[in-house]
Amino acid sequence: MDQLRYFVFNKRKDYESGYRNGIQITPKGIALMEGESQNGTFISRLLDSGEEENQWHRAVIQSEDYGDDSIKFYIYCCDRDRVAVDGRIRLWEELIRDTEVPIEKKRRVMEPYLAHIVQNPSDILLYHARGRYLWIEVQLFCQAGFLPEISHMKIYAGNRNFLSYMPAIYQTGGREDFLGRFLGLFESVYQDLDEKIGDSKRQLDPIAALPEFLHWLAKWVGVSNAHLWQEDKLRLLLQGIVKKNLIRGTREYMEYMVGTFTGERPFFLEYSDIERYRKNPVAYRCLRKSYAYGPYEVSVFVREQAVSSLREQHALKRMIEDMKPAHIRVHLVILRPGIYLGQNVYAGVNSMLVTYERANLNGVSAIPSIVGEAEAKAKEE
Repeated sequence: MDQLRYFVFNKRKDYESGYRNGIQITPKGIALMEGESQNGTFISRLLDSGEEENQWHRAVIQSEDYGDDSIKFYIYCCDRDRVAVDGRIRLWEELIRDTEVPIEKKRRVMEPYLAHIVQNPSDILLYHARGRYLWIEVQLFCQAGFLPEISHMKIYAGNRNFLSYMPAIYQTGGREDFLGRFLGLFESVYQDLDEKIGDSKRQLDPIAALPEFLHWLAKWVGVSNAHLWQEDKLRLLLQGIVKKNLIRGTREYMEYMVGTFTGERPFFLEYSDIERYRKNPVAYRCLRKSYAYGPYEVSVFVREQAVSSLREQHALKRMIEDMKPAHIRVHLVILRPGIYLGQNVYAGVNSMLVTYERANLNGVSAIPSIVGEAEAKAKEE
């Protein structure tokens, strides 16, 4: 079968080469510019198939829309790369990028070459698009404050033409038009499956794999709680987890897992670390009471900034319970930033002054302190 020809819009330069009005380029693709207007327009560069009277096959769009009217596609097609405008010949590329030409005038010039109009498309069969050149106009509309976004576009310049494998009687006599479009549905399914199979090795790379493959890949390497991880941190974890599995159950392994989850190195305190202070009875007694209750207990200290939400703290605690050795008991200690009564303070970790807070009895009522009363009187004066 012939090699498929297609054009992909997935990089910044793909969108910079076209015309934009009220559209911003984002890390994912293009989106409606926030706060500017209720709609925006993007017109792509000319896509050259290299063949006259080329029958374009399909366009696959990945977008985030907010209703039936938030995204509209106009597909244009012709055999020439230039057009007559106001009595002179201009290249389509120049006309499209010319910011001095009003968008309404551009649309009037392009209208005779319009092949398809589709709202909120995901997969379009371009059976009316015939010609060497094709370009796309995308209109985005704000819906109730939500901004639609286009993240990926893939336009196929031709197909494998399943019709050519049919008996000759089906390729002539006017039957080829309907049958070609009918077979195009199955060709699209075949193309998607063929591309997924050809791209399957990519799914074994934690950085390049699609999000839906990450949890499946995590199970392969023994990460049973992948749903607790953020996507970017899970990708980072999977990059080095195979080698770390050789030391699974050790302190180094737990430091790697917790450090990757939180984004910073945690502090571990084992019973053996406290034994060094046995000659100092006061320090030894204080440390044992605070951190280690026996030789099979470990304290893990994590700054609150690294796990700011309760959900992250519960997820970290559950992850530690799943990966620790069965005979070890782990105490997770969340270090709040600042000096608080009843909380240990560590120099360079959470030893900082914080703003004044009144003492709370039960989280509902509060008692004003002498300092608080003095501040209130000072404001009144």
